[in-house]
Amino acid sequence: MFVFMNKMIRLPMVWILFFCSFVLVEICQGAYLDKVYDIPDYLQTDSAYGGLPGGGTQYCAPVAVSNSMMWLDDHGFPDLASNTSDRKKDQFDVAQTLGSSAYLNTSLIDGNSAEDILLGVKKYILSKGYNYTRLQYQGWRYHSSEFSTNVNIPDLEWIQQGLLGNGSVWLNIGWYEYDSASDVYTRIGGHWVTLVGYGSDGVAINPDYLIVHDPSPRAGSTFANEYVLTSQISSGKLQGNYIGLPRSAAGFLTLSDGMHIKSTADYGIIDGVIVLDMPLPAIQKEISFSSIYLLLLNNEKMVFAD
Repeated sequence: MFVFMNKMIRLPMVWILFFCSFVLVEICQGAYLDKVYDIPDYLQTDSAYGGLPGGGTQYCAPVAVSNSMMWLDDHGFPDLASNTSDRKKDQFDVAQTLGSSAYLNTSLIDGNSAEDILLGVKKYILSKGYNYTRLQYQGWRYHSSEFSTNVNIPDLEWIQQGLLGNGSVWLNIGWYEYDSASDVYTRIGGHWVTLVGYGSDGVAINPDYLIVHDPSPRAGSTFANEYVLTSQISSGKLQGNYIGLPRSAAGFLTLSDGMHIKSTADYGIIDGVIVLDMPLPAIQKEISFSSIYLLLLNNEKMVFAD
């Protein structure tokens, strides 16, 4: 059964349906804000506890993933991290472990590829005694077929839907120099961030915005929701010294406004996206099924009880 502030509440079915409709309308309008203040925003170069290897300069991927692992740890998967009174240290340990050779194998020169993260997250989840329902990739970077969606251009709706429920989403942002004369974007580097919400510019609902937690010091040293405007490229070419390039730039999403773009780059472009979806913990499944059972038994009211 459901518990609401440790009190028994009897609500007419019409109010429950109204509430559910309100939530669905919000999602349908393109806004999802449930996790924006619950997912951590760890700074990859934070010197606490001795700092991450190499000063954390190449640890954007382990930190971005650790943000999500901490949220999952607090929402039904308590073995994904230690659970001490020092939650910052718990997350530091997760990020450090993720970056180790046993998991993402983070390079202190090149950071992590999409394949590194996919294989590393798979190992990490399984090593903690859990299974996932989905671990998939959209984008042009190399990745194993077991994670493939066969989609080279990340789709905004797919990205957004990946965050719902127990979903986690990590964006690989490519840094590009742009030559307007030739309409060519040249990749000069990349970065990983955690998606935490979408559909708001921080003031009002706007379906073109994503909300991210950026582990880079460019985004500041304290917690901040970055409200980032997406725009679709209509023409041009992506190029660079990477497997998968060159290719048409048409259809890819740029990130502007709230995105802290690398100083030597002109554009941040979403090169790839990883979505992890975890099953509902058993206790949540029991709550869900019992709630449905109550609804079927009583079509006028639902009981929320201790």
